Amino acid sequence: MSVRLGYGTNGLTDLRLEDALGVLADLGYDGVGLTLDHMHLDPLGPDLAGRVARVAARLERLGLSVTVETGARYVLDPRRKHAPSLLEPEPEGRAARTALLVTAVQVAADLGAHAVHCFSGVRSAATGESTAWQLLGSSLGPVLEAAARAGVPLALEPEPGHLVESLAGFHRLRGL
Repeated sequence: MSVRLGYGTNGLTDLRLEDALGVLADLGYDGVGLTLDHMHLDPLGPDLAGRVARVAARLERLGLSVTVETGARYVLDPRRKHAPSLLEPEPEGRAARTALLVTAVQVAADLGAHAVHCFSGVRSAATGESTAWQLLGSSLGPVLEAAARAGVPLALEPEPGHLVESLAGFHRLRGL
């Protein structure tokens, strides 16, 4: 087994994406975690398909593999970090996050990415634990369907303080 090194583009937000990818290739990285955000590949901006095609061509020229990251801090709400989440009490908020993840799956498919990376979100004080698990399961349903259709794995990161914060939480989610 060989080790392949990658670097997340969210660590290079002061650079244009094209330049960041070139720097990473020049440094010898094999791949990138491409964060969908307004600073590099804005999933809500105009002509997403055209921009994705240009990024795919650049990745190909540089020989970089890619994973699509969805952990942009303020991509959906400029006032709340990582919000709305899949656990948002309001259905519109959950729907916005779900839609972002479905878009990420399409971007990943168009880039030939290994996976789409996401997280569960933090349960609000107003949401009971049982309800939070139900919200997470129903919010991820359309994302999992899109990922299955596209043939792109969905990677859920256990994150301290999130509903899914450990391997036990992951297994609980799989059992829903």
